[in-house]
Amino acid sequence: MKDFITKLKKVKNYPIIVLFLTFILVFTAIDVLTPDKKISELENKYLQMKPKFTLNSFYYNEYVPKYEKYINEQFILRNKWIDLKSRCEYYIGKAENNGIVYGKDNYMFDKVQTINDKQLEKNIESIKNFIEKYKDENIKFALIPNSFEVLSEKLPYGLNLFNQSELINNVYNIYSKYENVETLNIIDLLNSHDDEYIYYKTDHHWTTLGAYYAYVEYMKSVDKPYVDINVLNAHDVEGFLGTYFSKALKFNSDFDKITYYDVNIDKMTFAGKEYKDIYEYDKFKERDKYAAFLYGNNDLTVITNKGSVNKEDISRVLIIKDSFGNSFVPYLTHSYDEVYVLDLRSNSQKVSEIMEMYEFDDILIMYSVNNFIDDINIIRSTY
Repeated sequence: MKDFITKLKKVKNYPIIVLFLTFILVFTAIDVLTPDKKISELENKYLQMKPKFTLNSFYYNEYVPKYEKYINEQFILRNKWIDLKSRCEYYIGKAENNGIVYGKDNYMFDKVQTINDKQLEKNIESIKNFIEKYKDENIKFALIPNSFEVLSEKLPYGLNLFNQSELINNVYNIYSKYENVETLNIIDLLNSHDDEYIYYKTDHHWTTLGAYYAYVEYMKSVDKPYVDINVLNAHDVEGFLGTYFSKALKFNSDFDKITYYDVNIDKMTFAGKEYKDIYEYDKFKERDKYAAFLYGNNDLTVITNKGSVNKEDISRVLIIKDSFGNSFVPYLTHSYDEVYVLDLRSNSQKVSEIMEMYEFDDILIMYSVNNFIDDINIIRSTY
């Protein structure tokens, strides 16, 4: 007993060690007792839950990586540590994090310096096959430049990113030989508005203003009237932090603002369900506010207007798109009686079946450049 007391007295001579051990024990206890979280609102993602141990998962090295991820993502006060890390990196002058570059005026950009050439070639060929297969259709094709291409003056000095303008020209030249296709010059259009709020600061999408300019350009190409944005009833949603923020978690990021406009539709249907509006309004109150447009990326979506827009024959448009199209589609409801929205990542039908079922006045294929390069689902357009 005396020896034990003597040892305790000696421990008091090392207060730093005592403090450190106490810190470890207390935080370990709190970490164990704190319930695991399924979702990180800060990072806008699902977190790794505690994996179930099995001999099979251990043998095939599936358990240990998941458990390490679980420890990292469920660590006590994780958001506070992330914030502290962001502040430290900012004050030592770090200009990027997790593939996201910090630009002027608090804009963030994808650090894209190399691309997947093989996947790009496959996607170019897939669209070419679609064009050739439906040679009697009136097809418009548009590649949307990502923000770093249009807002290049906001990039850090000396940073060289992938030249999207050159890629767009090369792809357009390939499709220019087909008489049933017209390519839309979206890059010059957006460049002419580069001093306006056409891209979000914290997200990879364009704003609804950027989408509107592209909508007007498209409607001019099909020689149909377009709605004046100034007569639409607008609503602003403040406090948006997008995908760039979720990756970089920059502590002093500016909040973005999402503007959406009222539409006067009869119904929107997808996956066997019917909706009276094209916005999932509850999403505007959540972290991923952009997902409110069209209820996100879904199966073939059909939007029908209450009355005839053109007052003659029913007009139909098919748009094959990525998520950039979600904030673009609402404008089309002012110009067509029926709008068919096809996202090949979520579509459950063959495209050939859809083309047989409906007759379309116009077809628009529209992708952001980054998605057109990487999307492995574009090949489904040929099925």
